[in-house]
Amino acid sequence: MALVQTAASLLAGDRVELDVRCGPGARLRLVDVAALIAHDGRGGEAAELDVRLDVGAHARLEWEAQPLVLAAGSVVHRATQVTLRHGGAALLRDTLVLGRAGELAGHLVTTSDVRLEGRPLHAECLDTGDVGLLRSPVVLGRAKVLDALALYGARAEDEAAFQLAGLGTLRQEPAVSLAQAARRMGAAPQAWRAALLKPHEVPAAREVRHGRAVMPAR
Repeated sequence: MALVQTAASLLAGDRVELDVRCGPGARLRLVDVAALIAHDGRGGEAAELDVRLDVGAHARLEWEAQPLVLAAGSVVHRATQVTLRHGGAALLRDTLVLGRAGELAGHLVTTSDVRLEGRPLHAECLDTGDVGLLRSPVVLGRAKVLDALALYGARAEDEAAFQLAGLGTLRQEPAVSLAQAARRMGAAPQAWRAALLKPHEVPAAREVRHGRAVMPAR
């Protein structure tokens, strides 16, 4: 499924909602046709971007989003909620560009809330409003781009990635340009996609009798 803009966005006061539901056992790939630019709000209200992804049992959802460009003066509040049912998995790529060429970054407050079978899997918040903190060596330093890859409901074998306590893998690549970010990511998106689409092994059904696990008769 392709996501196509019909008007310029994000502008001050815009509210964009994306509600995607992937049914049980389905496979869905979302494709952006162009980057999304958050424009100078000129003192107006913040633009709001709400994303809700619901992945059904044993379903697979993939979204390699095009970059979100935070032009100087933009103010954006973004919330992403991902709900994974039993056996469901999602592969998401999120690329932030902190200002156009020669610009400072706009103000973005972005939160992520990912739940697997009703339990918290990953929660994160980034606020670019504190420029001193944003540009500190422990956050982004001189980086102009933050490229992030996330696999939820499955794991990817990647030495440069961070494995969640639950079933999931994260990788973030700060870079001075989109080209450098792409080089640093390398073949990871393709490798992680293979992990996403790998057939899910469903354990054989079991019965429990008097405290003992009993395999059903064949």
